[in-house]
Amino acid sequence: MMKPLKRFFVSSLSDSGNRFDHAKTILLDSHQTHYVKHVLRMKKGSLCLFFDGSGNEFVGRLERFMGNQRCEAALLERRTGERSDARIQISCAQAIPQHRKMDVIVEKAAELGVFELIPLVTERTVVQISKEREQKVIDRWNRIARQTLQQSRVANAPAILPLTTFVELCQQFSRFDQVYLFHPSEDAQPAQEIVRTKSSRVARPTDEKSVLKPRRLLLIIGPEGGFSDLELKGAKQNKAHVVRLHSGIMKTDTAFVAATSFFKASYEG
Repeated sequence: MMKPLKRFFVSSLSDSGNRFDHAKTILLDSHQTHYVKHVLRMKKGSLCLFFDGSGNEFVGRLERFMGNQRCEAALLERRTGERSDARIQISCAQAIPQHRKMDVIVEKAAELGVFELIPLVTERTVVQISKEREQKVIDRWNRIARQTLQQSRVANAPAILPLTTFVELCQQFSRFDQVYLFHPSEDAQPAQEIVRTKSSRVARPTDEKSVLKPRRLLLIIGPEGGFSDLELKGAKQNKAHVVRLHSGIMKTDTAFVAATSFFKASYEG
């Protein structure tokens, strides 16, 4: 059995505004070149995959190792990425947890194909990120997402938005078809009941020419201490559905994986 090709993120294409369509060759940076040459021990002529995190992916061939610790590769063939007519686009507003658990959540968001990840600051969020540090932290999260894509075979990286307060998030609800806030209260509606009703209304294309507009869902996951009564009231006033996955209480990072997986399986299955 042929081994899967090694996969590399190429920032020089997506960051500079160039596109794979207009490039015949690319240059790997010094870090990637060291990894390719000395860790993987790949040789001239070896095949691999290059992607930019925006759905573009090519089969490439290593052409030459250069004296400036760079490697030149030729782009050979475009690979078919994820379907552009996916039935669902999930955005997740995740309250920033303690102990750098957000790093793991970013990784899981990339693996699960989350469309947008919104770092959420709530009344009970313990972690404080200053404006001076915010961009540096978001850059780290973006690096984690790109590194995860190299292993997960997902074509698109989640867009990681700026830190957002709960009030600011409520003002964005109009961007979404449905908004679900997860809360373990007894009066929260089981997510299974809501999804059973909503998903049954999503029509499938009747022929090959039909194009299905993606449904935009927002999932809101709270911090370790949960949402405040004021936040719950504000969400309800802005037409969010307060839901629960089961009768127990999950850790916030567990809730992220469970909620995202459940909705993707429910709408895309």
